[in-house]
Amino acid sequence: MQDTLERDGQPSTPQADRVDRAPAMPATRTPDTEDGYAPELWFATPIWPRKVLDHERIDADILTAMDTYERELPNVARSNVGGWHSPSDLHKRPELAEIRGIIGRTCVGCAKRLAFDFTRFDLVFQEMWINRNGPRDYNRAHVHPNAILSGTYYAKVPEGAGNIEFYDPIRERIMSVYPVKERTKMNSQALQYRAAAGLLIVFPSWLQHAVEPNLSEESRVSIAFNMTFRAKSA
Repeated sequence: MQDTLERDGQPSTPQADRVDRAPAMPATRTPDTEDGYAPELWFATPIWPRKVLDHERIDADILTAMDTYERELPNVARSNVGGWHSPSDLHKRPELAEIRGIIGRTCVGCAKRLAFDFTRFDLVFQEMWINRNGPRDYNRAHVHPNAILSGTYYAKVPEGAGNIEFYDPIRERIMSVYPVKERTKMNSQALQYRAAAGLLIVFPSWLQHAVEPNLSEESRVSIAFNMTFRAKSA
């Protein structure tokens, strides 16, 4: 059984000496706010949106490479409904080395914020692929199994081409829905990021997400990726 966090004292499960213990935090007073009820926030869901500089040149290279891939490589069916999904080994392609480097460095920064153990493990690419969603194409809700960080980079986004939508990972919250005056980070059940060329979004691979239908008359093009880890060699 997974250890639970206790405010005072040590975890009391029988397996406490055999598994990693959850931290036992001191019961401190929350910071003063206007009403004195600022909560401590736990079990956070991080999402990292980043704008890539000089993305127009990088996007042009991606679109040129995609034209070649679509002629030469098979279409893969995953979460995509319609459109074209490349094989998932594009991180090995030299023509995509620049965007691969940008994604990799960004993910290293994200992993550091998650206290990833870089002394014993390396963060490595597991997969990278291109999605081309034409008119009315979309992606069903899904997660990225067997990875720790995932994300997408937008190389071409016509007006109305659809946004990425994330869903609250705490399913138990639906058991009691209460009325709210406005949606905030603490009560939202879903959120969207507006897709735009040059936008890079990184998120935990377990976070369920979907892509809206492309309601434009042009294709939306993005690169998606998964990161995993491996032990450093001795």
